[in-house]
Amino acid sequence: MRNTTIPHIIDLHCDTPYFIQKKKTNHIQTKQLHEQGYIGVVYAHFIMPGARYPFVEAVKMLASTIAYIEKTPAVQIVRAQNEMKKSTLNIILGVEGGHIFDNSFKQVEALLDLGVRVFTITWNNSNQLAHSALEKDSKGLTKKGKEYIRKFGSYNAILDLSHASTRTVLDVCEYAANPVMASHSCVRALNPAFKRNIADAAIDAIHTQGGVIGVNISRYHLGDHTFADHIDYLVQRCGVGIAAIGTDFDGINDPVIASPADMNTLTSDLQQRGYSKSDIAGICSKNFLRIFT
Repeated sequence: MRNTTIPHIIDLHCDTPYFIQKKKTNHIQTKQLHEQGYIGVVYAHFIMPGARYPFVEAVKMLASTIAYIEKTPAVQIVRAQNEMKKSTLNIILGVEGGHIFDNSFKQVEALLDLGVRVFTITWNNSNQLAHSALEKDSKGLTKKGKEYIRKFGSYNAILDLSHASTRTVLDVCEYAANPVMASHSCVRALNPAFKRNIADAAIDAIHTQGGVIGVNISRYHLGDHTFADHIDYLVQRCGVGIAAIGTDFDGINDPVIASPADMNTLTSDLQQRGYSKSDIAGICSKNFLRIFT
């Protein structure tokens, strides 16, 4: 039976494809997610920047994920909200890091053809398109990056700005016709020592574009504050419509909860702070569904 103590959750970022490819499990077991209250999840396909052919490796990982999902009952890949089913786990495919697709926009088009809907513009490394928060927070899109962002406007893709520099976020929000989000970012104002967290100016830019920010559950990212504290900060600054969940399960080693089975701990904390059922439903899924068209 599905866990009915929490709303349907759409998790904006999990690195599970790496473990699927390795035929291992870590935080997530895909077959159990629906029973644990998940209706959807973005599976991020990440290749280390040092790989000789990161695009080729990403395609191999995508093929592994697709093959796994095709043989797994009650799990499907979706490209749009109207394809989602309540009775199944709906997987949205993503790629993490512009170094995977920054050689030619034909690579982006190939990934789109494979079903990828979420493109994370940087990882911790800068690339040919943009700068990352950890490397150069004051530098943004390159000339090539601006060209890419304009071309993305012809396609049904979501631009993910987690890991991006503040200037990159501002540039993308200026040039993009696509929906934007930061899928797995904690708030920099609450943990300023960690530049990977998202700055106020970037939060405001994403809000202005109607985007969402998924708070992750890494202790290091959260700092001395709780998950609910970071949600509170976003809501108080921009309203409840900006807040979402992007756990970063399978991509972090220090989650504040052990697995998706414990997600009701996070939602209970929000309820205790006075969030309504409608607010929590928005944070858990509906805010993201607004941009997943």
